[in-house]
Amino acid sequence: MNFKKQFIIFLSGWLFFSPEVAAQNISNKPDSLGPFSLRNIDTWAIHSSIIGEDYTLYVLRTAAYDTSNIQLPVLYMTDGDWNMTVAMNCFSMLRQDYTTREPLIVGIGYGKGQNKRTRDLDPHSGGPAFLKFIEKEVMPFINHQYRTNKEKAIYGYSMGGMFTTYILFNRPELFDMVFIGAPGNNGRQLMPAAREYFKQHKDLKSKVFIGVGSFENETASNIDSFTNYLLSRKCTDLKIRKEFTPGANHGAALAQVMQNAVAFGYCERREAVKVDPVIFNQYKGNYTSGQKTVPDIQIFTKNNKLYWKLQTPDFLPSQLIPQSKSEYFMLENERMQFTFKKENNQLKLQIVSDDKTEYLFTRKE
Repeated sequence: MNFKKQFIIFLSGWLFFSPEVAAQNISNKPDSLGPFSLRNIDTWAIHSSIIGEDYTLYVLRTAAYDTSNIQLPVLYMTDGDWNMTVAMNCFSMLRQDYTTREPLIVGIGYGKGQNKRTRDLDPHSGGPAFLKFIEKEVMPFINHQYRTNKEKAIYGYSMGGMFTTYILFNRPELFDMVFIGAPGNNGRQLMPAAREYFKQHKDLKSKVFIGVGSFENETASNIDSFTNYLLSRKCTDLKIRKEFTPGANHGAALAQVMQNAVAFGYCERREAVKVDPVIFNQYKGNYTSGQKTVPDIQIFTKNNKLYWKLQTPDFLPSQLIPQSKSEYFMLENERMQFTFKKENNQLKLQIVSDDKTEYLFTRKE
């Protein structure tokens, strides 16, 4: 594939569909193949002697896990009865655009039994016992049945977000990452929990994501106060990210909040930095690779922002986001890297595509 086609595909984000799916015929007659099932999701029944209840564990294995001897980090999820397939699709979509680590995903649910999440996820009632069940019974079971490493994360949404908040400030050492989705009670427990923790602690070691739909105004406001407060503590071992899903309320935001959490925890994301826009002027110009099959590239500025485009009629410009004074990336495809450097008194532009292929361009003087 030539350079031009490669980059157009990167920017347009085409999706390729399996020919097996495309070749399926539509039948006019209903056809039942039995209960819905996925080969790579294991279902386990587990009894908790701590709580005195039966639970169901759903374990999503990756393709790499089944074809190698690797050990995987584990992502534990509350409300596993409905969160598992959402999580599976989040990873499936994200890996198209980002270099993504794949954990073993463990959903903790109730199966055909009575759903008792209002008890188990409430920090003021069954939450402490439920956490003890996860630590003392679920984790040892998973570590015995599967090849796992020491890295652990936990995700919860709504009441599950209240529960993961409780974990963050009561057992921060138990999980490397804590994901708080649309915490219940409008997030009113966030600030009291944080302030109570810092009465006796100076640092908080964790990687924390918190998100909600933008229509949950009170929760969003409490999340703003919460993140600002944590950042004001200047904890050396804390990394926190908040994201609001636009135009969504509690139910509609669930999938996007989870995808944002997964991207934060498991995708290689680049961090933008602020630089003086004057720096961009030194990079403006037309660049050539010297190869006839590779179009020239134009670098230009507009409204104090830096842009690039292939010198072809059908290629739209894209903004370059500074990662440092000389390194840049695109939001549309963070796998690509753009680096400006001087060699033999000539300005060069090195582009590394998402398949790690390197292209070198020289500015025309």
